[in-house]
Amino acid sequence: MQRIKLFKGLETEVEVLEEQINAWAESEGVKILQATGNIATQSYNPAAKPGGSLQGNVAVASDVLITVLYETS
Repeated sequence: MQRIKLFKGLETEVEVLEEQINAWAESEGVKILQATGNIATQSYNPAAKPGGSLQGNVAVASDVLITVLYETS
């Protein structure tokens, strides 16, 4: 039977998200058929100085959403 599972993380912690997905798949004994991801638009800091660097204008890390299509035995 095919199912989906969603995982949410931050763009600054992608490695943690990868580990979480792999640990889940191993512990559940599922076969991952497909994984797709989306990253939210970056949020900008309205208090940042005009003409400043992009890094200075980014307020927070963007959310990452991974959709995993998997199969159970």
